Order: sequence, then structure tokens, then C-alpha cells
Amino acid sequence: MLSNKPLDQFKEIPEIHQQRIIEFNQESFDQLLTFVDIVPDDAFDLGFIDCNFAKDTDAIIQALINHPDCQEMQFEIWDFPDPDMRFLMDEILKVLPAVKVQPDKKLIFIVRGVENAIGMTGEYPPMLVDFNWVRDAYPVMVRHPMIFCLPDYAITRVANYAPDFWAWNSGTFVFKTPANTRDDAISQTLDASKEISNCEVPEKQERIDLLKRLLIEYTPSNGREETQGDLKTRIRVLNDLGIAYRSRSDYSTAKYYLKQALDLVKDDEDLAELKANSLHELAIVERNLGEIEKAITLEKQAMEIFERIGDIKMKAATLHQLAIIYANQGDVEKAIAFYQESLELEEKIGDVQGKAATLHCLAIKLAMFKGKLLLCTV
Repeated sequence: MLSNKPLDQFKEIPEIHQQRIIEFNQESFDQLLTFVDIVPDDAFDLGFIDCNFAKDTDAIIQALINHPDCQEMQFEIWDFPDPDMRFLMDEILKVLPAVKVQPDKKLIFIVRGVENAIGMTGEYPPMLVDFNWVRDAYPVMVRHPMIFCLPDYAITRVANYAPDFWAWNSGTFVFKTPANTRDDAISQTLDASKEISNCEVPEKQERIDLLKRLLIEYTPSNGREETQGDLKTRIRVLNDLGIAYRSRSDYSTAKYYLKQALDLVKDDEDLAELKANSLHELAIVERNLGEIEKAITLEKQAMEIFERIGDIKMKAATLHQLAIIYANQGDVEKAIAFYQESLELEEKIGDVQGKAATLHCLAIKLAMFKGKLLLCTV
């Protein structure tokens, strides 16, 4: 859905955060200031702010608008967050007539949100194809400088899939992410007390967006040297994305992220727990896709690792999932056996929530089994 609001209607970013992101990227900010100073007012020009987190982007924009050198400039902030948007120029032409040009001020448009339509994967996103087709319309229809705010993967995709439009680019200003921004994102996602699968749709989408931005940050191509800790974080992010998309019944996307996680862990014993978690989650996805034998194999591989590393809670969870698989296949006796084995482990470690879930399922299957026996005696 299109959303375009005056800047004063957006949530104000604390000044300390503005200072932090600017001080961390002083050279890039100075280059951005130079760009907005030298671009002509009455002609189209194109620039990009390369920033991976929306909060940091907002801080940069507010710092730019509040800077003493920019007081003779009029910044119009446009948001185009619709992931299904194909024709950006059409959307611009809808909002352009509403712009009230302030006399004696240089007008500069700042565009946010189009990374949703650009996407992270797939070749030739429709919006970027259209960028190329209508490139020559921008100098005619807009006639003012435009700055696109995008994460680095989206800027790379613009350069790759919209080279004609990219050729207009007069400056790309790369802002590195401060450590506190990454830490805040991790606390809201990987370290959150509520599992992402239990979140309501709006909160879940916010978490997915943060996870994707964390994935950018912890991918080596971002220019950061990857430590073992970074690798573990990247795998956790991929795993959580798999869980998130599985909870939305988007099994193909869930499988895509979980397979990436498994490609990273390989046979590194230090990553055994992460590997087992990914195997377990992928098994659930395969079960939902109807790939029963694959699901059973994956769960058994996960269970062997959980048993080896002494993770009793997750071993119980794999047994529970195996019980579900066999129950769905109509093998009630085998399902009951797995439920009972899972229950014994849950009782052993005092997992009240897991025990309750297993008892509920076990009661249902026992009732089915008794009914089956009664039918056999009739």
C-alpha cells in the first residue's frame, strides 16, 4: 500500500542515534551533503543512499534535513513499500501534483521502500525492467534530484538488472551499520522471548524484514570479514527465516532459507546444534510438502545429533515430530510409541509445555487406537 507522509508525521529518531550513525559514517555523510549542494534544482539527477536498516536510513534523512547547510532545501519524502509494485513512474505521477513547492528552495525527492518490489532473489524483477524502459521519462517528468534509499543488495540488483537507469547515477553514499543497530535487531529477532511463529502477522512481517537486513549484514559479500560468531549468527538468521515462512505456509521459501543454513554448517562439529535445528525445521517443511520419507530421514539425522550433543529437549521435539508423521500416515501404534518416548524425555527435564502438547496428542491417538481395536473385535 502506498504511503506518503510529510516528514513531521514520521517517528522522530533520537538525536543521539542520528549522531551515532553520522559520526560512524562522517565521510559518506559529507559526500551526501556535497551532492545535494551541487545538484541543480531544476533538472533530474540521481543518487543512492546505501543503508541496510530503516532506522538508520531515517536517522540519516533527519540529520540531512536538520543540517545547517540544508536549510535552503525542500526535501519531499516518498514511501513506496508495495512488494507488488511494477511501475514506479506511475506511482510518482500520482503523488507529484500534490507537492507544494516552496519558493526559493531547492526541491529534492527522497524515495524509500522500493526494495520490497526489487526483492532479494530472482532475475529481472518487473519493477527494474520497467526502470530501463521508462528511464528517459525521469528527466522529463521529475525534473528535480532524486535520492533512493536502499539496502546494498537492492542497489546491486538495480545496477545489474536496470543498467540503463543506473547510468543516471551521480553518487552512491555507503553508510556502514553501527554495532548497536545490529545488536538491537538481534535482540528483537533471534534473542526475542516470543518465537517468530507465534507472532501476529504485522509483528511477524517486521521481524522478517529485520532478519533479512541482518542477513545482509552477516553475509561476507557485505565487506565484513566473517568470524565464527558471524557465521553462527548468519545460520541462526536463515533458520529463523525458514521458521517464519513455514509458519506462513510458504514452504518453498522456507525450504530455500533452511537449505542455505545447511549448506553453511556442513560437517563442522562446532555448528552441530545449528545443523540439527535446521534439519529438524526442514523435516517439518518436507512433511508439509508431502515428502514423508525425506521428512523421516531428516528428523532421524537431527535426533542423532541432538542425542550426541545431549540436547534432550530437542530430541524430544524430533520424536514428537516423528510421531506426527506416522500418525498422519495411519500408523497409530508407531505414533503412540514415539509420543510415549517423547513424553518420557519431557518429564525427565521438566518441560511442562512440551509435556502438555505431547499428552494432548497422545490422548487423541490412544483413543483412535482403542477405536481401531474395537472395530477389529466386532
